[in-house]
Amino acid sequence: MSTVQLYAWGPALGAPSIDPKCVIIEAYLRLLNIEYTVVQTNDPQASPTGELPLIKDGNVWVAGVDRILTHFSMRNQDANASLTPEQRAVYLAYNAMIQENLYDCMLYTWYADMTNFVKSIRPTYAKLLSFPGRYLVPVQLKNSAKARLAKYNVEITSDDTTLPQNEKEEMKELQRTGWHHMYKLARETYASLDAQLGSQKYMFGDSPTTLDCIVFGYLALHLYPDLPHGRLRHILTHEYPRLAEFCERFNAAYFSREHDVSTPAEDVPSLWKVLVNNPRGFFSNVKDDIVSYMGTDAPKEKSTAQIDFERKRIWSIAGGVTCLLAYIIWNGIISVEFDGEQGDFESWDEYDQEEVDEEL
Repeated sequence: MSTVQLYAWGPALGAPSIDPKCVIIEAYLRLLNIEYTVVQTNDPQASPTGELPLIKDGNVWVAGVDRILTHFSMRNQDANASLTPEQRAVYLAYNAMIQENLYDCMLYTWYADMTNFVKSIRPTYAKLLSFPGRYLVPVQLKNSAKARLAKYNVEITSDDTTLPQNEKEEMKELQRTGWHHMYKLARETYASLDAQLGSQKYMFGDSPTTLDCIVFGYLALHLYPDLPHGRLRHILTHEYPRLAEFCERFNAAYFSREHDVSTPAEDVPSLWKVLVNNPRGFFSNVKDDIVSYMGTDAPKEKSTAQIDFERKRIWSIAGGVTCLLAYIIWNGIISVEFDGEQGDFESWDEYDQEEVDEEL
């Protein structure tokens, strides 16, 4: 049996990965003792769907948590094989609740809390990413969080503003952006998980299942990051200590040793394949990013560091697009022909396909 390759975001903030979905899949592979190596790509565009985790299993590529779990269950490698029908129903219900509530609460603390974003989240992504992604991806993720949290009427500013100067100002700002609702949601979800766990080692008894991987994947990004405003960490540690102990127990059992790191496969899906297959969608996203970054709102007073960061980010967009266009033309993906005084791009109609779903 060939070794599986896991393409994932690298470890950060004290967790096995900065992305909870990547933690889930690595936990699942470790739980079932599936042989695998890790490719710390830190690049969602390495996936044909624009999301990580991504696995290569032999000649098969599978992206996304649910698809990967289904893939291995079809290979008769199912961590839920011992569950009763009633327990499987519980698993499905908790899985949906966790992926909705715990992820939203994490996004709120990372992106609506401007102190956490500026002092911890953005610098952490900057360390993981190369140029020009370190200036682009954090803001893309922030915009994605803004769209996802709109259902709670949570407010996330579209760009950096001057940080509050004291804790009282910060609390007023957080209350305005939906602080009470989101931490109430976190406590309600923690309470439900705590009740299911009870005095057991794992969610369904003495042996872990897929649900434990999912719970750990999301709680790890609540518990381990040492953020300036670590309220989720504080709530877990002081109000739901059994859940915190569960995380430590799972972490010790399945993440006590590092796994081998490998280089990307030669046939790994790439940004360029996404571009060739869907050029209009790709350049539409580039245009939206530039418009978002440049902004149309009235200028706000910003610190020297923030102004410097934004200047570098704008230059990164321009440089990235320029390099991209040069690469395309140089490699013959498109060609430019001049007839008299007019130049025409070859038609891209032949590449029109259904737009790839890109979610960071």
